[in-house]
Amino acid sequence: MKVAVLGGTGKMGGNIAKQLAKSHEIIIGSRDPARAAEAAKAIKGAKGADYAGACREADVIVFTLPYSAISMAAGLADEAAGKLVVSVVNPIKLQGSLLVDSMEQGSGAEELARLLPKSRVATAFNNVPVAMFGGDVVVPMDIVVAASSKEAYEEAAALVRSIPNLRPLYAGDLSQARVVEMMTPLLLNMAKLNGTGSLTTRFPSKKG
Repeated sequence: MKVAVLGGTGKMGGNIAKQLAKSHEIIIGSRDPARAAEAAKAIKGAKGADYAGACREADVIVFTLPYSAISMAAGLADEAAGKLVVSVVNPIKLQGSLLVDSMEQGSGAEELARLLPKSRVATAFNNVPVAMFGGDVVVPMDIVVAASSKEAYEEAAALVRSIPNLRPLYAGDLSQARVVEMMTPLLLNMAKLNGTGSLTTRFPSKKG
């Protein structure tokens, strides 16, 4: 499957691309195609393109750009039409000494869905620290996924499962994306306050 990682020149996008490249063909999307091509050299089999070109060629699009850049997605509505778009957007700001959600209502994923009305949208990978995707093998993690439909969840879940040691968990429709995104500042704050190093999500389960 061809996966476009928009913002793949950044640390988070680059690390997600690195992990997904184990099972998929990766297209790094950037505002600057030359910069995208340079970043792609670090990932076996990957190539670079501008945002529109990456979306046009891909089967699935992973949006790893910061929330401050989300408005640019409106210009990609046609290229992303009919495709799954996975949001890794976390609207965060510093308030005092702690990080908080920066949106008064809604979520980054819901805003992305409004900008891309002809796409299926899911939110995933929000609660994974950059460093935890940087190694050759990722530690076991649960990836919380909210999606515009159960079908979109199943598509996103398959993408998550393609990275070894990751378990997707369905959080519900896209109205739950706000809860998923708000877990990120919580984890970052707890890591800082408790001196634990990076924290992520893991939900032990027991049947019976």
